[in-house]
Amino acid sequence: MLPSPTAIPAFRDNYIWAIRQGNHCVVVDPGDAAPVEQFLQENQLVLTSILVTHHHPDHVGGIPSLLQERNIPVYGPARESIPGMTHPLAEGDSVHPAGVDMKLAVLEVPGHTLGHIAFHEASQDWLFCGDTLFAGGC
Repeated sequence: MLPSPTAIPAFRDNYIWAIRQGNHCVVVDPGDAAPVEQFLQENQLVLTSILVTHHHPDHVGGIPSLLQERNIPVYGPARESIPGMTHPLAEGDSVHPAGVDMKLAVLEVPGHTLGHIAFHEASQDWLFCGDTLFAGGC
């Protein structure tokens, strides 16, 4: 079974990406813990890693709560202060998030923030780019 992404609605017009494989889940930019916890519970998933593209509150606000009862890796931009970050990343790094069978290339994409990064998964051609690209709002 290949990893599968799902958008979790958050706030008024944002999304938190969940990447599922089996009963494991990795989340990208969890600005709010409540919708993540609800998604995990409804789908009987175990959160295994957190990926972060940049430091804005709507992308990191849920991290402290998600880490309260979990000891999981948090991957994020080395040039920014991310709550709970355990794996600072820069251009050219690659990530194998715990719990899913995938490899993500790290791209530095400064502009929205100075340290902004994106995660690219080549075999499925996925790009988790945070707020680097907008179409009609968030």
